[in-house]
Amino acid sequence: MDTRFTVLERRFGAPGESTYGKLWLPAGVERPRLIIFAHEVGCTHSRARPWAERLTAEGWALFAPDFRGGGAHSRSDGATTDMSVMTEAADLEAVFDEALRWDEVDAERPVLMGASLGGLVAAICAARRPRRVRAMALLYPAFNMPEATRRDWPNRSQVPESFSLRGWIRLGRRYVEDVWDYDAYAAAVSYPGPVLIFQGGADDIVYPQRTRRAAELFPDARLVMYPGAGHMFSGEYLRDAMEKTAAWLETV
Repeated sequence: MDTRFTVLERRFGAPGESTYGKLWLPAGVERPRLIIFAHEVGCTHSRARPWAERLTAEGWALFAPDFRGGGAHSRSDGATTDMSVMTEAADLEAVFDEALRWDEVDAERPVLMGASLGGLVAAICAARRPRRVRAMALLYPAFNMPEATRRDWPNRSQVPESFSLRGWIRLGRRYVEDVWDYDAYAAAVSYPGPVLIFQGGADDIVYPQRTRRAAELFPDARLVMYPGAGHMFSGEYLRDAMEKTAAWLETV
């Protein structure tokens, strides 16, 4: 048993539509401030574990949900073929409201963290609720997702009822329809708070130039570029990003 933090399971929402997640609480801190982590497409709350273990050491609590239909191993309800960026944004907003009920944490103004598709989801939520979001840390955020989707399906009529995304996950037509006309960069313009963004220069899924554009549009953003990093950080890139995030959190 690790005495540095406690891990609690949470499930909320109506039967058949519920969301599951884990809450990491730092030892010895009364009602710590909260970070909410939005995972990559096809993944689960487990992607937040190294971040939770590092940031609880700084006195922060971290909650990571499984998005409904977010992956084959999700413990939340919902089918992957019903999931989209907008359903995940709704899930994240539901976490905002639910966390206010938790006595263990201060969830009045959480920090949002989002990775890849979860980064775009976090930005959408911050734009919708700017007064509720203290700050954002984004990892290779998928601001290019709408244009990449239109590239794969040049005509809406070509989108099938379901399809495989790079062999990672089986998605449905809604995944495309919900972002067909969406301007992802409008979310960047709309959130005035502090933003820390990490991007790999060798990322062939989230294009570095698109992340740079988003960073330029946020009113208060800092971009950290790792020239040799690809998508989904590991090793030294992950360790460095966690250290920089821990230092940045002291300022927000």
